[in-house]
Amino acid sequence: MDLREICLPIQREAEELERFLTDKLASRVPFVQSVASYVIQNGGKRLRPILTVLSAKLAGYKGSAAVPLGTAVEYMHTASLLHDDVIDNAQLRRGRASINNKWGNHVSVLVGDFFYCRAMDLLVQSGDLRILKVLTDVITTTTEGEIFEITKSNDLATTEKDYLQIITSKTAALMAGACQAGAILGNVSEEFEHALRKFGLNLGIAFQLQDDILDYIATEEEFGKKHGTDLNEGKLTLPLILALKKCSEEELRIVKDTLISDSIDPAVFSRILAIINRYDGIRETGRLAKDYIDKAKDSLSLFRPSLERDTLLSIADYVVLRKN
Repeated sequence: MDLREICLPIQREAEELERFLTDKLASRVPFVQSVASYVIQNGGKRLRPILTVLSAKLAGYKGSAAVPLGTAVEYMHTASLLHDDVIDNAQLRRGRASINNKWGNHVSVLVGDFFYCRAMDLLVQSGDLRILKVLTDVITTTTEGEIFEITKSNDLATTEKDYLQIITSKTAALMAGACQAGAILGNVSEEFEHALRKFGLNLGIAFQLQDDILDYIATEEEFGKKHGTDLNEGKLTLPLILALKKCSEEELRIVKDTLISDSIDPAVFSRILAIINRYDGIRETGRLAKDYIDKAKDSLSLFRPSLERDTLLSIADYVVLRKN
């Protein structure tokens, strides 16, 4: 299932979005523009701005503000990734050298700030204080989620509830905000706005759960980074958290030693993956992701059938079927 094919109904807006993403990166400092362009040209799914545009259209919006708003959302997402890569000391982003790897942590942090500033500028230009409030609240939430995740690094006592709190804050909040902002553009009632927000929130949780699965089973060519990256960074994601509830003391020791190791060789990773599979960590995570997708789809039942609704439903299916 290809996201570009799913989004053919908004191909014109998607092409306009790509132009807008590039055009709004002008800077008085050529190096800033060069680095920012490297990030944007590295691609990405553009899922969050797509959700913004589709939500606005589903809400009946006919104006031209959806693409600039989607651009602001994508800039916010990009900024968070640049900051995350510094925290995680990531070497790759979407199969290419990360900014911190290529130009250093200082540049990655400051260019991330540049993207946040560009996003805020676009939001201010929109003139809608409700949208500004929704999306600035998202920045607070994602920051809190990042900090909470740091406090749980290498913590074998991390619970499923803890982890769902982290991914709701770090991943799902922005997707929820993107959908809600689109609904506000359409000037719908609170009921319909809440429904679109719920769609984005549950979609975002499922998206991250699928990422957790892919981190263990996808190839580097598919996923754009080495498998086991989260484990190597000391992060306990749901497949492992679920397995830890059932594993033996010896298996627990293997996991603990792995989490505190400086690096993980393929043999050790295979042992961890075997433990996770022994206790159905991958399968149970996939089952939970599907449950959240069902909740997301249910949120759209409030809306009459339309091309936009069908596209959002197809995106929901894509989220749990994707391989990257």
